[in-house]
Amino acid sequence: MSMKKVIILEFAPTADEIWNLDHNDIDGYANYDVEKGLVSILDTAHDAKPRPEILAVYAGGKATNVARVIDRLLDEKSNVKIELVTFLPPPQGIFCKLQPVKLNDVEIMPSTPSGMYVQALQILDLVNVRPRFEIIDELQGPTAIQATRRCIEMIIKGTGTSLNFSPRIIWTPKTVHAVLQKLEKLVSNVDMVVLAGAPPIWKPVDNESITPHDFYAEILNLLPPQCDVSVDVRGYYLHKCLFSKKLPTFIFMNKNEFLEASESWKKLNKGNFFGTIIVHNKDGCWVWDKDIPNTDDLFNGSIFYPSPKVEKVYSTIGAGDAMHAGFLKEWVSSENTEDRLSRSVIYSQSVSAVSVSNERATHGIDAVAVDQIFNKIYNKNY
Repeated sequence: MSMKKVIILEFAPTADEIWNLDHNDIDGYANYDVEKGLVSILDTAHDAKPRPEILAVYAGGKATNVARVIDRLLDEKSNVKIELVTFLPPPQGIFCKLQPVKLNDVEIMPSTPSGMYVQALQILDLVNVRPRFEIIDELQGPTAIQATRRCIEMIIKGTGTSLNFSPRIIWTPKTVHAVLQKLEKLVSNVDMVVLAGAPPIWKPVDNESITPHDFYAEILNLLPPQCDVSVDVRGYYLHKCLFSKKLPTFIFMNKNEFLEASESWKKLNKGNFFGTIIVHNKDGCWVWDKDIPNTDDLFNGSIFYPSPKVEKVYSTIGAGDAMHAGFLKEWVSSENTEDRLSRSVIYSQSVSAVSVSNERATHGIDAVAVDQIFNKIYNKNY
């Protein structure tokens, strides 16, 4: 089997931080009113400041989450080359004097301080997936400050709730065209492109401009005919992809997103769709292969795969990304056999089960634990 080439596109590069804020009269006070659903973060009368404990810092963004999980599942025997491609602003001020530096075959690019920070976090996180950083000169001026973001998940200790601060990535129409020109070269010789999460936002300048809703469909139209594409997007972004010149090969969504897209299934031409739709929730996966849902009875005609049993669920954060990553890893590294789709779905569920059943969520995934669950299910049913 020839080496497969896959690129995962990250348009929302992020530094994720998890903070733990306690009910503490000295270091600031946090409180959660369960009945009203209100979180209060207060300075006390003696001028204490909220001083949270930092629990974790890591590279984020939905596409990066997928790459990180795949990285934990791949081994040296995997006959696949996967790159995580991230788009960053150019350097400013004295940083313009820096030159690209290679570290373990990864080229670190001069960028803004936040752009350099994101690169450092990705390099620390990824071993088997290769980070690749593309500098977009059009990400300058006011846009540069929100070309990367810092997301903070503030956990209120002992309450089971949290606050999430997650700025939007903001582009301009010039940025969009520059990225698409860059992508036209990047995708010319790859076997699969992966799109996950919402794209950046920008304000179109005229009626002919590309809108954020159109952006992913525009990328699909750049891809060569033989290139597969896997998407985990929702709403208008998905709708536009379903009616682009090139249709997605794999579509991932949770059950709520699937129901929200019911109008799209009604309009989709059944004879023109040759992809695979995978819908998931805590109970399992519904799969349509080279078929579309029956709009009179949405789940009729699908193949259902029940979820593996999990003794204790610690967190469902990132479970969908873990499932997407597990499917892709098994699909691109497997031979093209009759059971390839079933293997990939069951493997994806095994990855998700490991993700939700350990305290470190997607960071606690290891291939041995996944293989144990997968082999138990697969050997029993196949």
